[in-house]
Amino acid sequence: MKNYIKNGLSILLLLLVISSCEKIETDLDVGSKNDPDINIIASDKVALQAVANDIFHNWFMAVTAYAGPGMAMKTMADEATCSWGNAGMKDLSSEPRVAFNNSESYAYEYITSRYFNSLYSILSDANLLVKAVEENLADFENPDDILLAGKMGQALAIGYLALVFDRTWIPGDEESSDHITAMEWALDRMDEAIALANNGASLAETAIPGADTSPQAIAKLLNSLAARMMVNNPRNTSQRDQIDWNKVKNYAENGITEDFSIYMDDVNWYDLVPKTYLVYPGWARVDLRVIHLMDPNYPDYWEDSFTTLPPATSDDARLDMDYMYLTSNNFRPERGLYHFSSYRYSRYDDYITNWVMDLVEYEKAENDMYLAEAKLYLGDVQGAADVVNASTRVTRGNLPPVNADSQEVKNAIFYERMVEFGFSTPIISFGEMRKENLLQRGTLLHFPIPAKALAAIPEPIYTYGGDQGVPGEDVSNGGWR
Repeated sequence: MKNYIKNGLSILLLLLVISSCEKIETDLDVGSKNDPDINIIASDKVALQAVANDIFHNWFMAVTAYAGPGMAMKTMADEATCSWGNAGMKDLSSEPRVAFNNSESYAYEYITSRYFNSLYSILSDANLLVKAVEENLADFENPDDILLAGKMGQALAIGYLALVFDRTWIPGDEESSDHITAMEWALDRMDEAIALANNGASLAETAIPGADTSPQAIAKLLNSLAARMMVNNPRNTSQRDQIDWNKVKNYAENGITEDFSIYMDDVNWYDLVPKTYLVYPGWARVDLRVIHLMDPNYPDYWEDSFTTLPPATSDDARLDMDYMYLTSNNFRPERGLYHFSSYRYSRYDDYITNWVMDLVEYEKAENDMYLAEAKLYLGDVQGAADVVNASTRVTRGNLPPVNADSQEVKNAIFYERMVEFGFSTPIISFGEMRKENLLQRGTLLHFPIPAKALAAIPEPIYTYGGDQGVPGEDVSNGGWR
């Protein structure tokens, strides 16, 4: 199995003045007002072109990294299950749930600090690109291409910080913003990037290997990423109901029309979470809650009285295609039998065998479900049902079409997010369970700012989870069990 590679910071970051983050000093060397003139840095068009080419890569590697919150979020969502301590999986999926240990001495503090640092590094590079273009500091041949990369980087960095943390520092603001305000800012930048792509701006052909980087293709991808960020950001059903579903609908209607794939070369590009560590034999398994969705007669929870379970049966063809039955467990029973499961996710076995291949990183079906959900909340139940019935529920699962019934359609959308692409990207199952008030009671709804950053501001250390945080806003007071 490939070991994760710690991403290095760009040389530009070491000199960059980040006016938006002057109060945040982590282990990044972000410089100060006495650094060399930033205009000199921002006028090196060769270096800046390289930064623009790397923006999407750096974001992708940050959000799928082993040293990030992805694995813990999957187990907190009861999509995956694992008793191993790696990346906080055992601690944060313990039952009953406990608070996240937000201290610098915690063995797995890196799941927040490295993610936090990596995304602010990307934001710094993106800010520099935008500055260079908007202030005409470099003579770019295609300045809109550079501006597109910068706006996209700003949107993805702030958007993915908002998805994970309780608050975020937006460029230009000295005080932190809540996740809702931060996401609004990110979507404004995404809208600017989409407009640039619609007007002909594009990324370099080498920016995303194996993918179409034409203006039309990038515009579709950014629309789909915006829909993902909007729908997965709410912390509870009340915030879900306040989503601008017309905006989601517009993003999804202009989103990807086929699966978006990246060529993984196993050197510079690879997907560690979830498509390696959560599916590799001997690591995580599929939580029984998901198997129960496909087979309602199957247990949704491993009881202490169980010694083994038989194979499940389902009308859903994906149970046999994407899931592998196992006759025994290798987890440590003293850490809780509730971690046990009789299934692992096998859909990506070709990837974890060959490592070098085109790999789907955003399924068209995911975009379909955002469109269906938007139509549902806007009152077009028949239209929502039509989208669901034209997607993977029927085309891959061979399940019967849903009727134009609001609850039936809603259940089908939820089902697809768990069964079809629950292991496709780190955020979906956690975001879905969170916005539906289904995370187990005591599960944190977002992470606190990392202890290293709080100590440097300085601010008091705080955390969420267990009995820490405001119920329903910081920590779950609902739960599927």
